[in-house]
Amino acid sequence: MSENIELRLKSDLLRNLWHDFCEKHTELYEVTCDEYMHLLASDIDALENTVQEKQKTIAYINRLEQNRNELTQELAQMLNGDTPQNVSDLLTGLRNNNEVEAADHIEKLNLVLLDIIEKIQEQNKKNQFFLNKAIHSLNELKESFSGKGNYKTYSSTGMANNGKTY
Repeated sequence: MSENIELRLKSDLLRNLWHDFCEKHTELYEVTCDEYMHLLASDIDALENTVQEKQKTIAYINRLEQNRNELTQELAQMLNGDTPQNVSDLLTGLRNNNEVEAADHIEKLNLVLLDIIEKIQEQNKKNQFFLNKAIHSLNELKESFSGKGNYKTYSSTGMANNGKTY
């Protein structure tokens, strides 16, 4: 009987942990969007603060991940099985031990989490693309100041003149 109560408590903790994952990843997405806006505005001070906030959020998510690993290990021992290799295995173990409600809730939260992570990745790609363009522009500007300009001339047809540089 006490094993059932302990299993229920652990599965509730896991459900809460997944909820925290969703909240923190949402925060990370918002910070990543803020980062892009500060990049566009060239607001370096705000960008610095945003990057620090992003690092704190990522550190918190890493702590949640450690907690998830520990809790998963504990649940695996309670379920008399091997450590689940993925969420699906974990959910199956919970369902097989009459924790269907918790498993269903975690499954839904996991779908939300995957969606948020995908959005974060897309936004990070936008941010990286913008940064790469900015760095390229800065390098070109730096070269022009140093007199190392790389100029191409074009023929009357608009084609590069054999790639000659002057």
